[in-house]
Amino acid sequence: MKHAAALFAAALAATTLIGATPMPDFTPAFPIGAPNDAYAQYFKGQSYLARLTEHADQTGVPIANVTFEPGCRNNWHRHTGGQILVCVAGEGLYQERGKPARHLRPGDVVEIPPDTDHWHGATADRWFAHLSVECHPETNKNTWLEPVSDADYAAAQPRPAAPKHLTAREAALARISGRAAAGDLPGLKRACADGLDAGLTVNEIKEVFLQLYAYLGFPRCLNANAAFAQVLAERQAAGKDDPEGPAAAALPADADRERIGREKRAALFGSDPNAPEAPWQTFAPGAEQFLKEHLFCDVFARGLLTDKERELCTVSMLSVLPGAEAQLASHRKGAEHVGNAPAALDEAVDLARAAR
Repeated sequence: MKHAAALFAAALAATTLIGATPMPDFTPAFPIGAPNDAYAQYFKGQSYLARLTEHADQTGVPIANVTFEPGCRNNWHRHTGGQILVCVAGEGLYQERGKPARHLRPGDVVEIPPDTDHWHGATADRWFAHLSVECHPETNKNTWLEPVSDADYAAAQPRPAAPKHLTAREAALARISGRAAAGDLPGLKRACADGLDAGLTVNEIKEVFLQLYAYLGFPRCLNANAAFAQVLAERQAAGKDDPEGPAAAALPADADRERIGREKRAALFGSDPNAPEAPWQTFAPGAEQFLKEHLFCDVFARGLLTDKERELCTVSMLSVLPGAEAQLASHRKGAEHVGNAPAALDEAVDLARAAR
């Protein structure tokens, strides 16, 4: 498993954007600018600076775009004339001394009073950019203070709300399914780590990705496995030994896959396995064959996840897929038929669609 994880991690590293180029889930609205070397001593991690106003000496309002790589933040500091931050991309954090940290998203505005100790930066797994508006520039002075401790930075990270209708295991499956389906690799890595902490085994999470391929294709499946391999490598380096868990079951070579798939689909949706085929089934017999023999037989017969959990994962995956409203509605009925409560499915969809 260690060798396979290393190969997947290498594959992901080869496709990760580095340097001043942002991560795939980050869309900058303004130029990123050059590395912020002049102030590097006051930052932990890499930041970039782009001054946007060319005639601030005439307008009296200097504005700059500041971009932070994941994990980057500045030291505690204060401004004698105050400051305004306008969040324009990614996810960030702002904290005043003695107060809880704020989780920042595009559109948020932070008004910082004069002489207020504070810090700001990116979350641990997201790029972040804000406009910095210097107030009263003719007299405004900046005083840099001590670095933000790792403990304070960790405590400031946004935390997902505790599930109300799902178990911790089910909530983890919903988050993993949604982030994998959306192609949000930073969010998926966090969801995978949370899933392992919630008791999911390595093979159970891999099984989610195998099922994902049937609904969204191999690119999402392979990228998800590569991101997961990075999570495992990082946790192993930190001394965490995550259980691999039992392997998936194998069908006998002479299994009647058409019958098994037909009966499994009927069991999931509460239909008659011997009912006449619908027009869409006879119109596309190849698709119908693969649905029965591959999806509802080969995939669902592998075990590891229960039918209830697999349908929860399917609903979570389809909820982030544009244009799949009919399939989502159908699978919601199937998910309810195998024991998922409507309120639990609503919560799963919210968790799947959440950026974190």
